[in-house]
Amino acid sequence: MDPFASIDPITGIALVDWFLSLLNQYGYFLVFGFTVFENLFVVGSFTPGETVVMAAAFLASPAHGELSLTAVWITSVVGTITGSNISYWVGRRGGRETLIKFGRRFRISEERIEEAEQYFFQHGSKTVFMSRFAAGFKNFVPMIAGVSKMRLAYFEGWTVLGAVTYTSIMCAVGYFVGENFDQALRIMQQIGAVGMVLFVAVIIIAMRGRKRLSEKRHAAADSAPDATGEPTDSSDHS
Repeated sequence: MDPFASIDPITGIALVDWFLSLLNQYGYFLVFGFTVFENLFVVGSFTPGETVVMAAAFLASPAHGELSLTAVWITSVVGTITGSNISYWVGRRGGRETLIKFGRRFRISEERIEEAEQYFFQHGSKTVFMSRFAAGFKNFVPMIAGVSKMRLAYFEGWTVLGAVTYTSIMCAVGYFVGENFDQALRIMQQIGAVGMVLFVAVIIIAMRGRKRLSEKRHAAADSAPDATGEPTDSSDHS
């Protein structure tokens, strides 16, 4: 007996149509659950939250109309914010030990955490926002922000902005391109790849800027006059 025989064909692909039938019945619960898990530390790396959101938005299109696009959008935004906050508070309460314990397989060491803390002190806000578009980082950054004790108001503000922006893109792609789901997935993969490049570029630029600033401060300290009014010579330690 064919388990997919009673499912109405939508895409013509039995497994995909079966999943879409589940979305028809439990759409908002699935969207919320998948977007929460997508933003949890480590777990999110294996959760296809954006695929579920696009599929739900596709079912909200006029051709199918099984779900409400507005409700899908709101549910996705709330799920994203919820998952990000769970990761943030786990990091804030658990500290470095928790991050190291669960991040070993991703080569997260105490030295790297210290570097991340210094970086987040100056550039945390833009990093929280940009990570939303960087495949493989969106579920790590909230945890690191918590460990780094990033101010909650800044974290919440940039998390909400990132969730609203990224969810809007996913819903638009699913709604308008969902009929050809392979193409919709390719678009999101391209967005994720571009986001990754921009995310890494922002970090590199920020780190180089911090390094140059540090060098200038050391140079200024070395050339500052001592108590006798003479400039100090950092090469003379006698």
